[in-house]
Amino acid sequence: MVRGREWTGFEAAALQEAMRCSVRDFAHMLGVETTTIANWRSGLSAVTPRPRTQAILDTAYQQRATPEDRQRFTQIVAEGEAAWRNRHRQDRRSAPVPSVRTAYDEATWSPALQADDVRRSEFLRGLLAVSATVLTDDVIAAAVKPIDPPTTRVGWEHVERVRDWASVFRSADDAGLHVGDAMVAQLRVAADYLGAEMSAPVRIGMQAAVGTFFRVVGWAHYDRGNHETARANFQAGLHCAEQAEEWWLRATVLTCLARQAIYLGHLDDALTMLGLASIRSDRLSLLRRADIAAVQARAFGKLGNAAECRRAVDQAEQLFVESDGENHPDTEHEGFKTYYNRSLLQGDTAQGLFDLAYHRKAEVSTTIERLQSALNLSDEYARSRQLSLLRLAALQIRHGDPEDGLMLGTQAVERGAASSSRRVRDGLVLVHQATGDPRVERSPAARELRSAITDLLVRPVDTKEQL
Repeated sequence: MVRGREWTGFEAAALQEAMRCSVRDFAHMLGVETTTIANWRSGLSAVTPRPRTQAILDTAYQQRATPEDRQRFTQIVAEGEAAWRNRHRQDRRSAPVPSVRTAYDEATWSPALQADDVRRSEFLRGLLAVSATVLTDDVIAAAVKPIDPPTTRVGWEHVERVRDWASVFRSADDAGLHVGDAMVAQLRVAADYLGAEMSAPVRIGMQAAVGTFFRVVGWAHYDRGNHETARANFQAGLHCAEQAEEWWLRATVLTCLARQAIYLGHLDDALTMLGLASIRSDRLSLLRRADIAAVQARAFGKLGNAAECRRAVDQAEQLFVESDGENHPDTEHEGFKTYYNRSLLQGDTAQGLFDLAYHRKAEVSTTIERLQSALNLSDEYARSRQLSLLRLAALQIRHGDPEDGLMLGTQAVERGAASSSRRVRDGLVLVHQATGDPRVERSPAARELRSAITDLLVRPVDTKEQL
């Protein structure tokens, strides 16, 4: 039997339910990622699977589904999307909490980190290195509050505690501190809270708080190049966001997944994720939509699509301007209203334009100006500032003021000596390559910079130990 029309995400989700497959089993049968199935179940009719996947779904329907499966499928589709969504919303609220501990495995964390001891001393040592300008005293005090023994019931005070943990570790990680061990151990405690008894409103709050914490830990893993572990944490965060029905968190996690996909060169996947993040954009603040547009610019820049890249940059700028004075509730989460400031936007959009400027010598002056603006970021954004510094150094050496570029490169080496960030090390490689430009290749300053970068890069960095 041939259906004769394209599948939607809703119909794909209906087929999964009709065949009585788990998300994992259905993904395995189709040969797709579990996140693809989750996106179908989330976007429903607003999502259209890719042409190749359309053919796979046709095959599954025609050859793998039994007559009874196809009958159930027809009934589910006939009932409609609204009925499907209502049924699953009720199921989520009445069923036991699904496990979100898929990211916890022996290969990722040592047995010592899986013990009940949360390594308080390591956590405190990491926080002592944080300046008062990065973390406020009240947040630190809340985050280091002793943990109660495992409890069978949790309330709002536990939700607030998890929020504080996510906040303090995000700030510490952004500032470049090595608090990975404590971060992972604390996340385990937070995830365990989901198995306790709680009221329905508290559960929604806890799911969002734990989902945010998963995103924070996923980002730290991503930055250090631990991509499988990062993806597992992002997916756990996305699961929590779906359970809590928090659109802002869903969009944030999908944007993080898109950033990772861009880094890995999976540009079509990244644009698809950003499209999913934008579903029901009316539920998102203009500021978060500006963030999504800036990441879209990065994907288009990597693709070499200058027109779409420039359009996405302009859209990000316009949304940011329009967000001034906006009082949207989602900007209060993770302090996003003050966190995503003008300098951070400049750095984000510069990353979108960078590939066009560096490889095609297009938008060079604009990109340089934006990167220079990003250098005004405070210590709270130390890693983002360092990445902008590295790109600016490479771009100046190749297409701008080479002397300024070599000076900036030297600064970047000095500031990146203790970094465990894979992205920072990649930036150092880029600067090293730029010093091979004929304009500077034989200059003493270029030779000295190349030597300093080589010495730094040959030093081993054990990212597993720090996270």
